[in-house]
Amino acid sequence: MGKFPVDASKARVLKTFELLGFRLVREREHIAMVRENPDGTRTPLTLPNHGRINDSNL
Repeated sequence: MGKFPVDASKARVLKTFELLGFRLVREREHIAMVRENPDGTRTPLTLPNHGRINDSNL
């Protein structure tokens, strides 16, 4: 697995998480995503809603 880019566009970050099985739940001050796991559990993910996401935002 590669290293997360130091600075990536919000669209690229969201697309990457979607490829990993996350779906967008809400987009306001923060972006809320969730992944439904095979065992029935859910994995939540929250990101800042910035135009570009960098490693200091995660």
